[in-house]
Amino acid sequence: MLRSLIILFMRIKEFKKLQDSISIGLLSGLIGTIFMDASNFLIFKAGKSETLYGYIAAALFVPSYKTKQKKNFVLGELAHFGIGSIWGVPLFYILRKTGKDHHIIKGILISILSFGSLIGGIKTGILKEFGLTKTYYSALWNHLVYGLVSAQAMIWLADPIVFESSNSKLTEATTRGEYNSLELSESNHNPESSHLIAST
Repeated sequence: MLRSLIILFMRIKEFKKLQDSISIGLLSGLIGTIFMDASNFLIFKAGKSETLYGYIAAALFVPSYKTKQKKNFVLGELAHFGIGSIWGVPLFYILRKTGKDHHIIKGILISILSFGSLIGGIKTGILKEFGLTKTYYSALWNHLVYGLVSAQAMIWLADPIVFESSNSKLTEATTRGEYNSLELSESNHNPESSHLIAST
């Protein structure tokens, strides 16, 4: 299964580059959720977590004691993938607004936000509280996997032209800062010119 996911991830590069923000966000969020779900499954099988995200998300629709039923688990998985895809949209807008540099850090940011929403759901009683501390640790790891994979998928899927506007603004700001520094340096080295500028 893990091998299949790695092959899928590598073939992302073969996709046609996308320019639509919503499409990039949803597709990248979906890819991130697939890897997140795979991580959760492997950790669950290793006995390091007490539950799967299908069971957790199923609690949004049915009482906790019914989440183990197959039909409710499938419903939970669909909800989990839907929510994961939607989280990809704000992440992509962050990348588009601020540029694709340091995208790993920005992916971690969305990981923290999505993990916070899970904890919020537990604290408000919407979701069932975990019984073991190791489940919280595994959940944090799984959310980090989601954010990092989603961010990387966006860089690979998005047409470079999508990030050009943010890059041009950054270049313009940098150039302006260098020009101002140069002006200040010249005025410091030439007191007469700075006096002349001040008198005018």
